[in-house]
Amino acid sequence: MSKNWNEWREGAERVIDKISAEAVRLGDAANMKLKLEACRGRLNNEYATLGKLTYAKLNSGRDNAEQIDAAIKRITELRLAEKEILRDIEEAKAEKEAAKEAEKAVGNK
Repeated sequence: MSKNWNEWREGAERVIDKISAEAVRLGDAANMKLKLEACRGRLNNEYATLGKLTYAKLNSGRDNAEQIDAAIKRITELRLAEKEILRDIEEAKAEKEAAKEAEKAVGNK
């Protein structure tokens, strides 16, 4: 009886471990997507700011070159952050695929 109990318990532990790992992975994926959307939202805001500043300069001849330069710098930083987040997402996808392939390989043995 104890052998059956131990086998059942070990099987249950493996299932719980898989479910826990999947929950963490889904949480990480959701977090990365939220970061990406937040970054893109800030990027859109900065583009709007740059457009307004450029319009003001062209329309009224206002000297706001420093503000325009600052907006361009923020846009550059946000674009780099966006690329970084996208790279992290791609790496996570590759890791997930590698894990699936490894699991298939173990299952086929």
